[in-house]
Amino acid sequence: MVGDTFHAAGRLYYTAALQLLASESIGESMSLNLSKPRQIVVLAITMSFLALSYAYSHSGATGVVKQRMDMMDVVAKSMKSIGLMIKGETAFNPETVQSAASMIKQHAVDLPGLFPDGSTEKPSEALEVIWTDWDGFEMLFKEMEDEASKLSELASSVDDVNAIKPQFGLLAQTCKRCHEQFRLKK
Repeated sequence: MVGDTFHAAGRLYYTAALQLLASESIGESMSLNLSKPRQIVVLAITMSFLALSYAYSHSGATGVVKQRMDMMDVVAKSMKSIGLMIKGETAFNPETVQSAASMIKQHAVDLPGLFPDGSTEKPSEALEVIWTDWDGFEMLFKEMEDEASKLSELASSVDDVNAIKPQFGLLAQTCKRCHEQFRLKK
């Protein structure tokens, strides 16, 4: 998802740069009077930014591998949003926890279907053991689904972040165990 963000921002900067080159102004209220050499520098920087976005977007993943990598990114962002509350870096918001946990739960249901036999081509981080221990792999996703469901339900009935910490820890452990057993070590 980081790559997707870079890519979207790169496209916006590219569009703005093209407008700048064509008219030397962006919008009606902001006028930029840049010389042609400076315009070329702006365009070069923008194009570099766009190229960088492609480098970060799962390094060329396509098809089912990209789908599952994107879905895992959503799970990671959901976990991070809850984790920031657990650490006290953002205010506790039960609705955000419920939403994030529900997203994780749904992805736990959907993700196993995105691991067809042998889909380990680069840049996949999936290990072959997934298919030799499919039952164990599916069991961890079922645990993830259950723990996320419990977290969502708990968040709907509490107003203190401390009340969700143990359940969040159980959910995080399912992610950790799956990564340790079934994902290529980075």
